Amino acid sequence: QAAWFIRLGGCDVGCTWCDVKESWDAAAHPVRSVDDLVAEALEQPARIAVITGGEPAMHELGPLTHALRAAGFRTHIETSGAHPLSGEWHWICFSP
Repeated sequence: QAAWFIRLGGCDVGCTWCDVKESWDAAAHPVRSVDDLVAEALEQPARIAVITGGEPAMHELGPLTHALRAAGFRTHIETSGAHPLSGEWHWICFSP
Protein backbone atom coordinates (compact mmCIF):
# COMPACT_ATOMS: atom_id res chain seq x y z
CA GLN A 1 0.00 0.00 0.00
CA ALA A 2 1.07 3.55 -0.66
CA ALA A 3 2.05 5.68 2.32
CA TRP A 4 2.57 9.42 2.85
CA PHE A 5 5.66 10.21 4.92
CA ILE A 6 5.77 13.13 7.33
CA ARG A 7 9.39 13.69 8.35
CA LEU A 8 9.79 15.72 11.55
CA GLY A 9 12.94 17.69 12.27
CA GLY A 10 15.02 17.12 15.36
CA CYS A 11 16.96 14.18 16.73
CA ASP A 12 18.96 13.80 19.90
CA VAL A 13 19.86 10.14 19.33
CA GLY A 14 22.42 10.53 16.52
CA CYS A 15 22.60 7.01 15.10
CA THR A 16 25.79 6.72 13.04
CA TRP A 17 23.97 4.81 10.28
CA CYS A 18 21.14 7.37 9.93
CA ASP A 19 20.24 8.04 6.29
CA VAL A 20 18.82 11.51 7.01
CA LYS A 21 21.32 13.25 9.26
CA GLU A 22 20.09 16.54 7.77
CA SER A 23 16.90 16.04 9.80
CA TRP A 24 18.73 16.18 13.17
CA ASP A 25 18.71 19.98 13.56
CA ALA A 26 15.08 20.91 14.26
CA ALA A 27 15.84 24.62 13.81
CA ALA A 28 16.80 23.98 10.17
CA HIS A 29 13.24 22.95 9.28
CA PRO A 30 10.11 25.10 9.09
CA VAL A 31 7.44 24.71 11.76
CA ARG A 32 4.15 23.65 10.17
CA SER A 33 0.71 23.39 11.67
CA VAL A 34 -1.17 20.14 12.12
CA ASP A 35 -3.87 21.49 9.80
CA ASP A 36 -1.31 22.15 7.05
CA LEU A 37 0.21 18.68 7.39
CA VAL A 38 -3.18 16.96 7.25
CA ALA A 39 -4.32 19.09 4.29
CA GLU A 40 -1.16 18.18 2.37
CA ALA A 41 -1.61 14.49 3.20
CA LEU A 42 -5.22 14.60 1.99
CA GLU A 43 -4.01 15.74 -1.44
CA GLN A 44 -2.30 12.34 -1.86
CA PRO A 45 -4.02 9.05 -2.69
CA ALA A 46 -2.38 7.21 0.24
CA ARG A 47 -4.33 6.78 3.47
CA ILE A 48 -1.40 5.63 5.58
CA ALA A 49 0.63 8.40 7.21
CA VAL A 50 4.11 7.40 8.39
CA ILE A 51 5.59 9.79 10.94
CA THR A 52 9.38 9.63 10.95
CA GLY A 53 12.31 11.92 11.56
CA GLY A 54 14.76 12.73 12.94
CA GLU A 55 13.32 11.25 16.09
CA PRO A 56 9.56 11.86 15.97
CA ALA A 57 8.97 10.76 19.57
CA MET A 58 10.76 13.94 20.73
CA HIS A 59 7.52 15.74 19.83
CA GLU A 60 4.01 15.65 21.30
CA LEU A 61 2.25 13.73 18.54
CA GLY A 62 -1.26 13.42 19.99
CA PRO A 63 -2.75 16.37 18.06
CA LEU A 64 -1.23 15.20 14.76
CA THR A 65 -2.30 11.56 15.06
CA HIS A 66 -5.77 12.56 16.24
CA ALA A 67 -6.24 14.84 13.22
CA LEU A 68 -4.85 12.27 10.78
CA ARG A 69 -7.08 9.52 12.14
CA ALA A 70 -10.13 11.84 12.02
CA ALA A 71 -9.29 12.45 8.34
CA GLY A 72 -9.29 8.70 7.65
CA PHE A 73 -5.59 7.87 7.88
CA ARG A 74 -3.90 4.91 9.49
CA THR A 75 -1.03 6.23 11.59
CA HIS A 76 2.40 4.60 11.59
CA ILE A 77 5.58 5.73 13.34
CA GLU A 78 9.26 4.94 12.86
CA THR A 79 11.20 5.67 16.05
CA SER A 80 14.38 4.68 17.84
CA GLY A 81 12.38 4.13 21.02
CA ALA A 82 14.59 6.57 22.93
CA HIS A 83 11.59 8.64 24.10
CA PRO A 84 8.12 7.77 25.42
CA LEU A 85 5.51 7.63 22.67
CA SER A 86 2.60 10.02 22.43
CA GLY A 87 -0.26 9.81 19.98
CA GLU A 88 -2.41 6.93 18.73
CA TRP A 89 -0.79 4.38 16.43
CA HIS A 90 -1.92 1.58 14.18
CA TRP A 91 1.68 0.46 13.64
CA ILE A 92 4.96 1.14 15.46
CA CYS A 93 8.40 0.38 14.04
CA PHE A 94 11.33 0.51 16.45
CA SER A 95 14.39 1.16 14.34
CA PRO A 96 17.50 1.62 16.47
